[in-house]
Amino acid sequence: MRLVLGRDPSASYPLFYAYEGGCFFFATRLDLLLSLMHTSVRLNEEHIAHWLAVTSTSRYTTFFENIFAVPPGCTVCYQGNRVHVTSFWEPEHTPILRLRDPREYAHGLRHMLQTAVAARLQAHARAGTMLSGGLDSASVTATAAELLAQDERRLCAFTAVPREKVADIAGRFGDEGPNAAAVAAMYPNVDHVTVSHGRHSVFDLIDCFSGAALEPIFNPPNFDWLYEMCIIARQRDVDTLFTGEAGNLTISYAGMDTLSELARSFRWIAAVRVALEVHRQGTMRWRGVAHSLLRPLLPANVVLALDHSLHRPSATNIYSMIHPDFAKMHGIGAAALDQFTRGMDSVSLRVKVLRRADVGPIREAFRELAGVSMTDPTMDPRVVEYCLSVPVEQFVQNGIPRALIRNAMTGRLPEQVRNEQRRELQAADFGYHFAKERQVAIDELARMRRTDLAVRILDIATMDEMLQWSAAKIADFGEALYWAKLTRAFSLGRFLRRVQDGELLAGNSSMAPTPQA
Repeated sequence: MRLVLGRDPSASYPLFYAYEGGCFFFATRLDLLLSLMHTSVRLNEEHIAHWLAVTSTSRYTTFFENIFAVPPGCTVCYQGNRVHVTSFWEPEHTPILRLRDPREYAHGLRHMLQTAVAARLQAHARAGTMLSGGLDSASVTATAAELLAQDERRLCAFTAVPREKVADIAGRFGDEGPNAAAVAAMYPNVDHVTVSHGRHSVFDLIDCFSGAALEPIFNPPNFDWLYEMCIIARQRDVDTLFTGEAGNLTISYAGMDTLSELARSFRWIAAVRVALEVHRQGTMRWRGVAHSLLRPLLPANVVLALDHSLHRPSATNIYSMIHPDFAKMHGIGAAALDQFTRGMDSVSLRVKVLRRADVGPIREAFRELAGVSMTDPTMDPRVVEYCLSVPVEQFVQNGIPRALIRNAMTGRLPEQVRNEQRRELQAADFGYHFAKERQVAIDELARMRRTDLAVRILDIATMDEMLQWSAAKIADFGEALYWAKLTRAFSLGRFLRRVQDGELLAGNSSMAPTPQA
């Protein structure tokens, strides 16, 4: 007997398998698969370590030992009591496209995005879009609106906005409403719906979604508006929301590693031209230019010594609340995340980051809890391959980051959006809402202190320190990074506690959260 399982490259739906005692099990849900197993469930601590450190060790593992995910773009063949995994989609081998006229790259991107959006509109009769204030979702929304207008159909575009007044911070804007409204106003067939933050408890959302997916959620601050947006979409008979999650690595790639790429391949004439352009535009100072050019040419130990002398914290310390002893046990040093990406060319780096997170389980959780599916045209294999084929310098043409999508959407997006140099700050008022749950967080941390797994895996002392937050401390750390780091640790700690207590696998932990006043 020969059994073959496969997953599409976009990873919209999960698929798991296990081999035990001469039997091969597979299911689209982890809870179903675990119910078939005869052995007791054990957590995969190596997987947990790399998840928490924001690196990766394998495309196949899950949070449970001996339970594996079919990787996106792969097949799993079971035959003769053996399991063999084969990739049928390997975008890292995409050849570079060389065109005489640079404008043709923008034309090609627009065509590919239209193809990806059109294919999804045909599959989903009642579609909406998640419209932020940035380039990715705005481009998806504009493309969908143009295509639907041909058949006199309407499009619902949903935008998350802060309930509380927030101040912009350096390089970021917190209220995405004005940019999103400008995009919607450009297309008469778009119905624009704003969704306020702060409707749901972050801890309820952590419990519900980790219970449905049987894994901790990676970025809890965004789940409040994501879930509320899905509820409102369903009330409007929208069953599928188009997103632009992969856009930063595909259609709107910033190209800020162009100098390092050119230096690594010794293309010095092109490197000097790009260096002059990014400096003239104010995109980089000369110090940043020198750093980008020299960093890939220096030995790793020299780079680490330079970073230390400049008092630059390691990426692992910035993003992760992993306990130092637990990190050391699994070979994860302070520079693990830096080493995870070091020495890679632009194509390999983007593919590796795209593969690092499997969105399938969380997408399935949204379908279960809110009745709405999500689909991402910016992760369409045709779009991914095209963007990887474009020479990296085209993404920073004339020294302007994200130049490719800016050029592709000329006349299709408002100029205030197309030329926006700042990045949006999603859930910008999260700190205000989390303050209402501070006592819940303190109580949860006390319970985690009594959970052996959490104490071994998480840096509880730092979590406690971060709970005593101040505006100055958050500003120094960075608003988005502060809350993401803290709530990610709570997400994992609560997951570990509920597994150890037997609560998570009891079968009743994925009920929809109750809205707050």
